[in-house]
Amino acid sequence: MQEDIHTIGIDARMFGTAQAAGIGQYAEELVRHLVKNDPANQYHVFVTGEAGSAFPIYAPNLTKTVVPYPHYTYSEQFLYPGILQKTKLDLVHYTNFNSPIFFHKIPSIVTIHDLTLWFFPGRQQTGPLKRLLYRVVIRRACQNARHIIAITEATKQDIVRLLKIDPSKITVVYEAASDRYRPTSLSSNLDQLKRKFNITKPYFLYVGQWRAHKNVIRLIRAFAIVRRRYQLDCQLVLSSKIDSAYPQVQSTIKELGLRDDVILTGYVADSELPYLYGGADCFVFPSLYEGFGLPPIEAMACGTPVVSSNTSCMPEVLGEAARYFDPLDVEEMAKVMAEVGKSYSLKRELKAKGLQQAKLYSFDRMAKETLAVYRKVLG
Repeated sequence: MQEDIHTIGIDARMFGTAQAAGIGQYAEELVRHLVKNDPANQYHVFVTGEAGSAFPIYAPNLTKTVVPYPHYTYSEQFLYPGILQKTKLDLVHYTNFNSPIFFHKIPSIVTIHDLTLWFFPGRQQTGPLKRLLYRVVIRRACQNARHIIAITEATKQDIVRLLKIDPSKITVVYEAASDRYRPTSLSSNLDQLKRKFNITKPYFLYVGQWRAHKNVIRLIRAFAIVRRRYQLDCQLVLSSKIDSAYPQVQSTIKELGLRDDVILTGYVADSELPYLYGGADCFVFPSLYEGFGLPPIEAMACGTPVVSSNTSCMPEVLGEAARYFDPLDVEEMAKVMAEVGKSYSLKRELKAKGLQQAKLYSFDRMAKETLAVYRKVLG
């Protein structure tokens, strides 16, 4: 018997947004691999803004609508549902928790990437009302959904514990690093980057934002110990947008006398990042909380040894391919960084294990497991 053909909506409104680049990439890769693995069903992607207009149409069974309703807005809650209903969807997949919480007419699936804002309110959640609204929206999004996709087991347990959701309603589907992250051989590209950023020594690398839960201040303090106590002549490269909302990053560098040896690259293009990863002696990920933690997997895929915090999902995602430290203990962080930085054999071991660990995750597998969730909900 031939299966029914369904129309499935994918909410990809975070595609092309700087503040949610990871979720935008997740949505794009999900759509790209869904239409490859499922040519039968019809897919309809919803995007917003000029960046959304550039969302590529990968297959004949994919259509696109650009909507003027950005995420985290009133129009998202009260006008966006009209567009969804007009499209005559059988199912809609919200690729983040920001969904119309009063709209129930179309069966929905929601992906919860993490509960970071629950533990570490961001700059947009400064007041108690905004924090309350976040909690109301994420809880209602999970309650309304027919099924929930969590990107790690750790995130699933947070949803069960904090949002009181039945675990049988949640499926874990892991994310992956882009194919661009792989060992590179063009040393001229790395040499050019080193000149561009004034990298003159072996370097530890961090890639990520400067938000409080990213724990960058303790990383800088640990690096100072690595240089002075463990006498490792090296640099620390912080690859991220320089954020004026966190002046303590630069003031800590100045306080510790590290202005020549902590490199602030600012924004680094996606095409350059694999070379920056590949050239690092070691990648350091000191985060206090993550939903998945893509940067260390990207580093592993490039053949770079990884040391990481031992909190939330990190041991689950990185397995035995990383060395771990307590992210609240600056002394321990420095000790682990120095151990890897000084040992050629340990770096070689972590590189080999990391390359294998990164292969466990793929967008193709992510799409197939997500498609299985769709089929379950569609019955």
